[in-house]
Amino acid sequence: MIYIFYILLISSVFCDKYPEKYYTSMDKALENLNSAETEDDYLKVSNYFYRISNAVKTDWLSSYYYALCNARISRFQDDNDIKEIYLDKALDIINPYDLIDTVKLDSIAYSEINALKALIYAAKISSMSSAMKYGPLSGNSLKVALKFYSRNPRAYFLDGQGKYYMPSFVGGGVDIALPLLEKSLKYYDEFEAKPYWPNWGREDCQSLYNKALNEKE
Repeated sequence: MIYIFYILLISSVFCDKYPEKYYTSMDKALENLNSAETEDDYLKVSNYFYRISNAVKTDWLSSYYYALCNARISRFQDDNDIKEIYLDKALDIINPYDLIDTVKLDSIAYSEINALKALIYAAKISSMSSAMKYGPLSGNSLKVALKFYSRNPRAYFLDGQGKYYMPSFVGGGVDIALPLLEKSLKYYDEFEAKPYWPNWGREDCQSLYNKALNEKE
């Protein structure tokens, strides 16, 4: 009950924080993000979020979604150098909001930011050498995400996804991934996102869970 009251209190404060134009812009941007399918779609919506982040400098959410868009744009790139450019842009805009000593955010916000950083670091892995560099960074970001909010469904999904594609001889495989994906789905069902806050990943998690379950059987 105390937890629910706390969430409602934070939400009410959040809703009065910015001018009405901010919320109108975020509504439109999130609608476009949720319907985006192509690289061009993500490019357009990323630019929209970037304009919002420039207009409202203290808003971590528009920067978060700009970073998420760039991470998704990177998936369309065949050239690793171009892929890196988009992933670096994502890190550059979200990193300043992960400075707990200078930026005061809700603990769930820090959790979401670190889960996104884990996704970005994992996307940078393209070889054994890059895996040695970015694998630990991704793993550490997931640990931080769960430290701030132990029921973050995106953190468990990303961990399970990473373990699914990781060879069993280095600690991955279906048997390791399945419990993480199952826990993620449980927390997705329980999770209630605050207005405009991250709420993505459930369908992808369910799809990967079903795939892993079929392989197990």
